[in-house]
Amino acid sequence: MNIKDINQMSDDIFIDYFKNIFEKTPLLAKLALSDKPFKDKKNLIIIFMNSFENLDKKSKKNIIKNHPDLGNKLKIDNNLTTLSKNEQENAGLNKCTPEEYDFFHKMNNEFKLKFDIPFIFAVKGSNKNIIIEEFKRRLFNDDVNQEFEESVKQVKKIALFRLEDSIDD
Repeated sequence: MNIKDINQMSDDIFIDYFKNIFEKTPLLAKLALSDKPFKDKKNLIIIFMNSFENLDKKSKKNIIKNHPDLGNKLKIDNNLTTLSKNEQENAGLNKCTPEEYDFFHKMNNEFKLKFDIPFIFAVKGSNKNIIIEEFKRRLFNDDVNQEFEESVKQVKKIALFRLEDSIDD
């Protein structure tokens, strides 16, 4: 979709189209509406990113918590947003062995117990081996604030990928 088409969208269609750029967070699409019309793709991306950056820590944490567990077979098969499902499938997480699914389940639970947020990783261009290594690396971290900042960075990276894929130049 090009920027001209986006600028011509009704508010409801715009919100529906962009509600999962930041996983299950239509608020950021609503905030972006106030800057309509958008000059170009870059302008729209900057507006979304700035809207996220301007949120308080609690709101950012809630957005982080909206993200699904990586490698959760049941959710990959049934309950993910289309964007999350495609991202996890493209990284091969829908083709894990039973042992790998068990490993992901264990790691997700350990991560949430330790940091009170799910493990967030922008999986585009990755594979399950890269994701597993990142999981292990980040679980060794004991700094909750550092992990929160890493998760914010990953959420922004995911949103950037999604915006870039959703808007034509």
